[in-house]
Amino acid sequence: MSLALFKYALREALRSLKRSGWGGLASIGTIAASFLIMGVFLLISSNLSTVVSQWKEGVQMTVFLKDGLSSTQIASLKKGISSEKAIKSSSYINKEQALADFKRDLRGQEGLLEGLGYNPLPASFQVRVNEAYQSPQMLQQLAQTLKKLDGVEDVLYGQEWVEQLSLIIRLLRLAGIGLGALLLLASILIVSNTIRLTIYSRAEEIEVMRLVGASWYYIRIPFLFQGILEGLIGATLSLLILFLSFWIILWRIDLSSAASLGLIRLQFLKAPYQLLTLVAGGLIGGGGGLLSIRRFFAT
Repeated sequence: MSLALFKYALREALRSLKRSGWGGLASIGTIAASFLIMGVFLLISSNLSTVVSQWKEGVQMTVFLKDGLSSTQIASLKKGISSEKAIKSSSYINKEQALADFKRDLRGQEGLLEGLGYNPLPASFQVRVNEAYQSPQMLQQLAQTLKKLDGVEDVLYGQEWVEQLSLIIRLLRLAGIGLGALLLLASILIVSNTIRLTIYSRAEEIEVMRLVGASWYYIRIPFLFQGILEGLIGATLSLLILFLSFWIILWRIDLSSAASLGLIRLQFLKAPYQLLTLVAGGLIGGGGGLLSIRRFFAT
């Protein structure tokens, strides 16, 4: 495509877009809404994934031991635990240290334990798990393996929390893709109808161009550009709305509370996702333009 043809197509596309009025605004609005919905779901799921990744950096299992184990049995348990491929490291916490840690966690309410007269907390191993084995299924399998070791009373690792959050992330992504795909299909149809109406309104002008020898390519390409422009404007608008909403929400959040929830590293969509949104917007708009061109000029 020559530079002169490009300038002509762009100029005519802008003129057609201006003349399309509410139809053009509807096309742009539908595309923006589609990408905005997908962006919201993607933004939430990506940040939840970041939170999970941060949590996984320190994911631990607590292996509670039965009372009365000898030092030899404890050493044998440590060797058995460390032999598992999934185990990154393990540290032994005796009953006295467990009680001291528990009192520290009570933060000034240590007096609640004074009436017990004995230490009810078991000894345990704090086990860190390699990242490659931190899926819910592998954690559950590892917990079952550790429970079978002689001297182990129970194994805790927050299985329900891991499984539920992983499920939520998957559902959010599927919901975003599903709703977005439906709206994007509607966007293609709306863009197609808008451009088709524009073509009909310029039917006499097109006929004159054909009579003076203009090629079909020269006549059609401005309408294709119109669709691409509508898609790009809609996609850009969705990113701007999402960006402003994201930072307004961050501004309203109490950062100290966010930090305690592990959400301090909230991030906007990464550059590749933003670029992909713009490219997809142009392709969807161009697809709608191409559909209208094929329908009109086929008749």
